[in-house]
Amino acid sequence: MKTLVLLLIYLNSCYCEDIKTETGPPAGVVIIKCPYDAQYAHRHKYFCKGTGCDIIVSDEENGQPTSQRLNLTDNKQERNFLVTMTNLTGEDTGVYWCAAGGPSPSNTPDLLKEVHIQVNPVIGDIGDSATFRCPYAEGYQNNSKCLCKAKCDFWAINCVIKSEQGQTQVEDGRFSLYDDTAARVFIVTIRGLKAEYSGKYVCAVITGVNLVTTEQELLVREVVAGDEGKSVIITCKYQAVRTSKTVPSYFCRAKDAGCDLKDFLVSSLAPNQGKYILNEDNNLQPESSARIFNVTITDLRAEDSGIYWCGEVGQETKTVVRLEVNKASTDVTLIPDLSTTWPSPPTFMFPVHPVDNSTSPGSTPMILSVSLIGVVVVVATAVFLLYRHKRKKTHELQSNHTSTRSNSQVPPPDSMYEEIKDTHGPPLSETSTVYATAQLPTMPSDDPTYCTAELPTNPGADIAYSTVSFGEGQDGAAIAFRQENYEYSMLSSDQ
Repeated sequence: MKTLVLLLIYLNSCYCEDIKTETGPPAGVVIIKCPYDAQYAHRHKYFCKGTGCDIIVSDEENGQPTSQRLNLTDNKQERNFLVTMTNLTGEDTGVYWCAAGGPSPSNTPDLLKEVHIQVNPVIGDIGDSATFRCPYAEGYQNNSKCLCKAKCDFWAINCVIKSEQGQTQVEDGRFSLYDDTAARVFIVTIRGLKAEYSGKYVCAVITGVNLVTTEQELLVREVVAGDEGKSVIITCKYQAVRTSKTVPSYFCRAKDAGCDLKDFLVSSLAPNQGKYILNEDNNLQPESSARIFNVTITDLRAEDSGIYWCGEVGQETKTVVRLEVNKASTDVTLIPDLSTTWPSPPTFMFPVHPVDNSTSPGSTPMILSVSLIGVVVVVATAVFLLYRHKRKKTHELQSNHTSTRSNSQVPPPDSMYEEIKDTHGPPLSETSTVYATAQLPTMPSDDPTYCTAELPTNPGADIAYSTVSFGEGQDGAAIAFRQENYEYSMLSSDQ
C-alpha cells in the first residue's frame, strides 16, 4: 500500500513537471521562452491562450496580435521563440500554449509546450472585491478546489472556501468559487475587503493523494485623501518576523508590484527625508507581532497621487496605500456688470472658500448656489432700477414734446392792434389815431424776427419815434410810440 501511494505521488509530479509557470506583477512584464525541434525551424510560430489554442500572436506577416501588449520574436539559430507580454492585468492569468505550424499551411498548429501565466499579487481597495485566478493542469477538471490563507494542510481543512468533486460553483459568505473547466482556471472572489485580509494565499487542487498548489498574495489598499498644500499621515502595518533592529522599515512609491531599496522615499535608517517623515514611536507598537509606523507627507502636490508601499525589508506582509490629492480651490470673485448713465451701484463680491473636508459632501454646492442666487438678485434689482430710471426719463421727454406740440398747434392771431389816443392834449381828428400791428411768424417753431408798426396817415403828427421789442420765444412783443402828450402801450400775445 505504501508503495502504491508513493507511485501515485511520483506519477502526479511527472504529470505536472513539464508545465512552466511565469509570474509577473500587475502592470508588469513576463517573457515566455518557447523551445522547438529542428523540424519546426522554418514553420510559423504561434502563442495561444486556452485549451482550444486561440492564437493571440504569431510571426506571420499578416498575423496581427490581438493586443499591442504582445510581441513574438523567432530565433532560428537557438531554435526558440520569445513571447513578451506587457502591462499585465489579473485577466492575463491563465493557461497558454507555445505552438508551431504543421507540415502544411492547412494543418492545425502543433502544441509544443503548456505555459501558465500568473499575475501576482492580487490588489484590491478596502470595501471593494478581489479576485484570485488559479490555473491547473489537464485531468483535474473534476477534482475539488480550495483557497487557503497562509498555507493549506494536507487534508485542506483550513480552506476559506472549497468545492466538492464535480462542483463548479460555491457561495460562502464573502467568498465565492467558480470552476471554469473549459479554460482550466478556478476563480475565487472575496467581497467587502478589509485591511486584515492582506497576506499570502494558496490555490489548491485536491487530488486525494496530495495538493497541487500555487501561491498568491493579496494586498488590500487603504485609500488616503489629502488636500493640496497640506499634510497627510499614512499608517503602515506589517508582521514583524525579525526582532533585529538592523532590519529597517521603509516607505516607497510603487513601481509595478513593489519597489527596490533605491526607490525608498524614507526608512527607519533615515527617518527624515525632506517632505517625508517616518515615526516609529514605541508607543505605537501593539503587543502582538503586528507592527505599525506612521509616515507624514508634507506640502502635498497633485503629482503625489499614486500607490505607495510600506513594511519591513525582506518581509512579504506589507501595507499598500492609494493616495489621492485633492486640488485646492481658489477664491472666485463675481462682479455684476452695472454700466449705466447714472451712478454705478456698489460692487458685490462673493468669495468661494476652499472646500473643508470636515463638512458634509453637499455643503459646497449649497454655498455656491446661495452665492449665485445672491448675485442674480443684485443684478435683477439693478436692471429693474435702471429700467425705471430710463422709463421715467423717457416719459418726461415725451410729456415735454407733447406740450410743445400742443402749444404749437394753436394758430396765432393774424394781427393784434390797439388804438392809442391822446389823453393830455387837444383832441385829434379821426385820422390822427395811431395804429400798431405786431405780426407773429407763420411757423410756430421759428423765432419772432419782425414786426410792422403802422404810423398815422397824418404827416403832421408829432410822433418822435417808435420802438418794437420781442422777448425770447413766442411769449410776447412790446411796441412803444413816443410823443409828447402821448403814452405807450404794451402788446403781448399769449399762446
